[in-house]
Amino acid sequence: MQWGIVLGLVVVLGFVASFLMYFISGALKTKDSSKIDEVPSNHFSTK
Repeated sequence: MQWGIVLGLVVVLGFVASFLMYFISGALKTKDSSKIDEVPSNHFSTK
């Protein structure tokens, strides 16, 4: 019984950790941080 509770908690903590690491690693992509986007053309200033 006690080992089942411990195993269940480990599994739940593993899911939470993998969920957090998925989103944190998505925010820290080095390819996106080194790429500079082009300046968009301003369509509102043309008459």
